[in-house]
Amino acid sequence: MELFLLSLLSQKCCYVLTGDSLKILLVEDDWYSAETLLRLLSESQYTIDAVADAKMAWQYVETYNYDLIILDIMLPDSDGIRLCANLRNEGYTIPVLLLTAKDSTSDRVMGLESGADDYVVKPYNFQELVARIRALLRRYHESDMLIQEFVWEHLRLDLRMNTVTYKHQPLRLTQKEYGLLEIFLRHPQQIFSRSALIDHVWSAGETPSDEAVTTHIKGLRQKLKVAGLLTDDPIETVYGLGYRLKPAVSVPVQVTAEPIAIGPLSEKTVAESISSLDQARVKEVIAIMSKKLIASLPATISMFRRLAITLDQDKLGVDLRYEGYMQAHRLIGSLGSLEFPEGSAIARQIEETLHSDFPLVSSNADLLQQLITKLEQNTLNSLPIVPTALPLLPTHHSPLPLLLIVDDDLLLTEEILLEAENWGMRVQTAADLSIAREKIAKEVPDVILLDNIFPDSSENGLILLDELAQRERKIPTVMITTASGLSDRVMVARKCVCAFIEKPASTAEIMNTVSQVLYQHCNDRSKVMIVDDDPTLLKILRRSLERQEIEVVTLQNPQQFWQVLESTAPDLLILDVMMPEYSGIDLCQAVRTASLWHDLPIVFLSAHSEREIIRQLFVAGADDYLSKPVAESDLYTRIFSRLDRSRLSRQTADFDGLTGVYTHRRGIQVLTQLLRMAARNQQILSLAILDLDLFKDVNDRYGHSMGDTVLKQFGSLLRRSFRHEDVTMRWGGEEFVVGLYGANLQQSLERLNILLETWRKEIFTTMRGEYFGSTFSAGVVEYPRDGKTLEVLYRSMDTALYQAKVSGRHQIVMASNLVRSA
Repeated sequence: MELFLLSLLSQKCCYVLTGDSLKILLVEDDWYSAETLLRLLSESQYTIDAVADAKMAWQYVETYNYDLIILDIMLPDSDGIRLCANLRNEGYTIPVLLLTAKDSTSDRVMGLESGADDYVVKPYNFQELVARIRALLRRYHESDMLIQEFVWEHLRLDLRMNTVTYKHQPLRLTQKEYGLLEIFLRHPQQIFSRSALIDHVWSAGETPSDEAVTTHIKGLRQKLKVAGLLTDDPIETVYGLGYRLKPAVSVPVQVTAEPIAIGPLSEKTVAESISSLDQARVKEVIAIMSKKLIASLPATISMFRRLAITLDQDKLGVDLRYEGYMQAHRLIGSLGSLEFPEGSAIARQIEETLHSDFPLVSSNADLLQQLITKLEQNTLNSLPIVPTALPLLPTHHSPLPLLLIVDDDLLLTEEILLEAENWGMRVQTAADLSIAREKIAKEVPDVILLDNIFPDSSENGLILLDELAQRERKIPTVMITTASGLSDRVMVARKCVCAFIEKPASTAEIMNTVSQVLYQHCNDRSKVMIVDDDPTLLKILRRSLERQEIEVVTLQNPQQFWQVLESTAPDLLILDVMMPEYSGIDLCQAVRTASLWHDLPIVFLSAHSEREIIRQLFVAGADDYLSKPVAESDLYTRIFSRLDRSRLSRQTADFDGLTGVYTHRRGIQVLTQLLRMAARNQQILSLAILDLDLFKDVNDRYGHSMGDTVLKQFGSLLRRSFRHEDVTMRWGGEEFVVGLYGANLQQSLERLNILLETWRKEIFTTMRGEYFGSTFSAGVVEYPRDGKTLEVLYRSMDTALYQAKVSGRHQIVMASNLVRSA
C-alpha cells in the first residue's frame, strides 16, 4: 500500500495513462454552483473531489491524480490564474478549465497564458459547462487511450456512453460498481487489493473502510447474476490478496482517434456534447438547486443589510467589506446560472460597489440599501417549482444507503421522505408488492421497511419476506404493522425479520430503528480467529468460512495468541482444547480476565467429548462447544447465531445509539488497548479531540431534534472516514475522540483536514425550510511525543482544542505547535 501511494505521489503528470475511471478536481467556493455541477456530473461515472480554496486544491493535486481541474478564478485565499500558473511551473500537465466573471479579451488572454486549456464566463449555462467538461476530457484522453469499449464474453462496457450491457440489455450500476468493473476490465489478471481499489474508485473525502469494497463487489456480482451471468462471474476473489478479472476474457476494442488541436474548444464540439445531455435532468437539478439557493438568501441579505448599516455609521471594517464582496461575487455566478439573470446583475452591482479599489463613505449606504432591496424583491418572489416526475438525484460524493418503503400509507411515507436525508439515507417507495419487486430488480435496497397488510391486494408482506429469503444476498428488513399480537410477532420472527415496529409509530422511532438495522448490516464483515495446532484443519476451516464472506485469522502457535488477538480484534474466537504449551482452556480463562474481551464469543472445537472436559470448558467461559469432526451446516449455524447475538449485544453496550461510534466507556477501553499495543510494538499513535462549533446555537435556534440530526450525521461521517483499525468514540455531548494507530501528526492532520472540508459541505434542512451548515475544531496529539498515558494525552489535546476555539474555530491545532510557541 505504501509503495503504491509513493508511486502516485511521485507522478507530476496527473492523469493516469492506464486510463482508469476519470477523476475531476472542482475548485469552487460557491456551494450552490459546486453542488449543481456535482449533481449534473453524477451519472457520468466520474470521480469528483470538490474543495473551496487554493490551499486545499494544491494539497489534493499533490496527493491524488486528476484528469481535469475545474478552477474558479475568485477564491477566498488566492486566484485561479495564479494557481494555474503555479501548476504549470511545477510541471503538472493536467487540463485546466477556468471559471471567470470577466470576459474581456485581455482577461481571456491572461487566463490562457497562465496555462489554462479552456474558460467559461460566469454566469454560465450549466449545459454548456458540462458539455465543455466532457469535450475537454475526450480531447485529452481519447488520443492517448484508443479503447472505446471493453468486452468480457457478452458483458460490454461502453466508455463513450458510460453504459454497461449484458447481451445488449442495460445494467443499472452505481458509480462505484461501474468504476470497479472498469478497473477490472482495463487490467485483466492484475490483482487489486481493497486499499488499491479505494484509491482508484473513491473520492478523497469519502475514505471508506475496506469492508465497503467487499459490499460493492457483492452488489456488482449480484447485479451481474440477475442479468444472466449465473455461472461465469468475471470477478475472482484471490483470498488474502484481493480481486481480479478471470483470465483471458477481456478483449478491448480499439478505434483510431483523430488528433485534435490544442486551444479553446470549438463551438461545434461543444454543441455536439450539449445535444447529448438529458434536458429533463438539467431542468430538474437547476430547479432543485434554485429552491435551495433562494431558501438561503434571507441570511445573505441580512448580512448585506448589516454591512450597509455599519457603512452608514462609518464603522465598516475591512473584513466585513471583503465578506460582502465575496458573497456578492458568488451570487453573480449562482443566481445567473440558476436562471435568475436580473438577480445576478444586481449582485454584480453590489460587488462593484464593495470592490476594494473604490473608497466607501456613508453616502454609499443608501445606494447599497436600494440594491439589497431590489435583490430581495427580484429573487424571493420568484421561486421555481421543482418537477416531481423525476427522482431526486443523489450527489456523487455522498453515496447514501437506499431505504425501500413498501407501504400504502402515503402520509407515513411522505413524513419519512422529508426526514430521510437528515438520517443519511435515500428513499424509494412502493405502494404494493408488485411495485416493490420492480424496484428491487432495478436497484437492490440496503434496507426494507415493510408493512404486512395491504387491504387492496390479496398478497401480504409475508409473501415478500419468503421471496427475499430465497435471495443469495439477504436484505435486512424491518416490519411495521398494526397487527402486533404475539402470533404476529412470532410469525414475523420466523421469517428472520431484523426488527418489528407497531403502528402507529413516530417518524423518529421508525428512522432510529431502521438506522440501527442498517448500521448493523452495512459494511460489517465479521472476523473470526481460529487457534488450533492442526494446520490441515485450519486450512479447511478458513476455506469453509471465507466462502461465507467471513474474514478468517488462523493461528497454529498458541504462544503468539495474545499479540494476534490484540492486533486483529476478532468478533468470535474458535479454540481447540488440547494444544502444546497452552491449552484452549488456558487461553479462554486469560481472555475472560480482560475487560476488553469479556464479552467476546468463544466456541470450542475438539475431538474430546468427555462430560468432565466439556464442563471445564463452560466453567472457563466458553459460549459453545462443537465436536470434531463437525458438519459444515452445524458450524455455520452455530457461528452465525453467535455472531448475530454478539453484534446485537455489542451494538447496545459498546456503541452510542445516536451516532453509531464507540461509547465513552468502550472507547476508553479500546484507546487504552491501542496505547499498550503502540508501546509494545514501538509504534506511534495520534489522538484528536473534535468539537462541533457553536453546537448550542443549533439546539437553541433549530431545536434539539435538529441537533440530534447533526450529531447523527457527524457520527456517520466519522465511521466512513476512518480505517477499521482506527477508533472513533463520542467523548460526551458534541465532543468526539479519534485514535489513529500507526499515523504520525502530519498524516493525521491531512486526514482530519479532509474530514473538516467534507463536513463543511454538509447542509442541513429544518422543517421550516431553513438551511444551515456546521464546522468543528480539533486538537491533535501524538504518542509518545506528547505524552505516554491517556490522561496526559487528553490534557494536551484538550489544550490544543481550546486554542483552536479561541483562534476562530473551524481549524485543527497540533499540541506540539503550542509547546514550541510557548
